[in-house]
Amino acid sequence: MNDIPQVKPCMKVTIAFRLKTTAPDGTVTEAPPGTCTFVYGVDVQYPSVEAALMNKRVGDRLSVYVPPEEIFGPYDEELVRELPRSDYKPERLKPGKVYREMRNRCLVEFLVRELRDDVVVADFNRPGAGTYAEFDIEIKDICEASKAELRPSCAGGGHLQFSPTNPSMSQHPERQ
Repeated sequence: MNDIPQVKPCMKVTIAFRLKTTAPDGTVTEAPPGTCTFVYGVDVQYPSVEAALMNKRVGDRLSVYVPPEEIFGPYDEELVRELPRSDYKPERLKPGKVYREMRNRCLVEFLVRELRDDVVVADFNRPGAGTYAEFDIEIKDICEASKAELRPSCAGGGHLQFSPTNPSMSQHPERQ
């Protein structure tokens, strides 16, 4: 029984997964099923996923909750502000759209939540803030990684990543 491989650092792991994300407004998005191969401990993963996979074996199934802090950060109500509408270009102020303008060589960017007579309700939270993810994972394969695979690559790794508008999975070496 001891010769059955387990997920450990420097082991190459292949998983099949399903992903469901939930936005702060309650919108649930499910991505199509996918697979991902990565070297555990070399290719960066969400900490919750790494912790859940440790010591698991081929055929094991698990559900993993990934909190907002590991993805795009928590949603912060303090980053929603009322601004004077007259300070901004009226043609760019559209509820539900991102306002962008260069001012003094700095990008001013926020989501327009609401327009009132003389006020813009601006949300400076990062897109996707407050979104959490739930993975259903099945371990498909575990094997020794080759020497070349033990080096992280800028060209591609196995990081599980999604965007708040299209949470389909991709392999990527860095978290956003």
